[in-house]
Amino acid sequence: MSMLRPALLCALLGLGGLALAQTDTTVKPLKAGWWRIPGTETRMTMGGYVKVDLIHDLKPIGSPNFFDVSKIPTDGSTGSSTHLQAMETRLFVDVRRDSRFGEVRGFVEGDFYGSGNSVRLRHAYVQVGERWLVGQTWSTFMDESVIPATLDFEKPAAYAFARHAQVRYTHPLGQKLQLSAGLEEPSKNVEAPGPGTLSNPLPDMVLRLKLKGDKGHVQLAGFLGGVDFVPDSGATQRMAAHGMNLSGGVKVGAKDKLTAQVIYGPGIARYRFGTFAAPNAEGQLTPITGVAVTLGYQHQWVKEWTSFLVLNAGQADPVSGERSTDSEFLTYGAVNLLWHFTPYAFVGVEYLHGQHELVSGADGSADRVMMSLKMGLN
Repeated sequence: MSMLRPALLCALLGLGGLALAQTDTTVKPLKAGWWRIPGTETRMTMGGYVKVDLIHDLKPIGSPNFFDVSKIPTDGSTGSSTHLQAMETRLFVDVRRDSRFGEVRGFVEGDFYGSGNSVRLRHAYVQVGERWLVGQTWSTFMDESVIPATLDFEKPAAYAFARHAQVRYTHPLGQKLQLSAGLEEPSKNVEAPGPGTLSNPLPDMVLRLKLKGDKGHVQLAGFLGGVDFVPDSGATQRMAAHGMNLSGGVKVGAKDKLTAQVIYGPGIARYRFGTFAAPNAEGQLTPITGVAVTLGYQHQWVKEWTSFLVLNAGQADPVSGERSTDSEFLTYGAVNLLWHFTPYAFVGVEYLHGQHELVSGADGSADRVMMSLKMGLN
């Protein structure tokens, strides 16, 4: 196993070098950075980026590599710390070939947020034409076009942000409107009412409607999922979770962009890998209702200087039998300044602030300043 990853990387690099050395004599020209595998019509590219972070925490937080506000201590802890890391660095392979169903694409991407800086799978999917997608990637419930452009890897806590294995079908409803439907990997990240077994009888079902225009887009998505709890003694409990995500972005002037997202629903934390259900006073598994709002603004000062500002707040309505140590209220704010000193690299600084309040009423806050250097590899 220890030799598998280096061998795989060498094989990919060797394949890319061989393809690069080949003269492309086909009628259809290749895009810059793309190669053709010798003897085939298969096109491929490799890339990613290197990112190095210098992180200084003014107050304690239990997530030194990313700013997860749900990890902010609520016991009055004090102290500061400094940390350097490069785990966000990413590598990808993108392979495509034409078929009678349209372009067939295979995409694999990883970063180094695995245990001990090991490779962690982010995306691995096959896409057929513009309609079918099978594999692991951003959830259909998400709006990946409004992901906040922070230096921080974590992004807001009360925010629809998840990658799942899935089967997705997208159907155009005209030139600007499209409908997507997905079956996605379910979750059982809930607080069990007692001794027993948790299971997911069915995959999550997700629908998304997206309208694109010249100035921006608006998207509405909803999900339905379920969890079964089979106690060691007693009847099986079945619980349904569902939620909605309304999001969009609009251009402001020539270079700026405003983005927004509102999520709501009983069990909405399921799409941020949070605890989304707990027992009520009668011991019945009950979804935790939550609501959250996110606003972001991208601004270009001059040609090489940009900034991004994001504000996020989320509130959960605790279930009567929920643990007092669960999160009830979260806020996340970040603002940065980036210098794009070349077209493929930038250096930037970012300030982050977060608040964390528990069901018990205990709360805490944290502040972070970080600097990052990022260079694209393709």
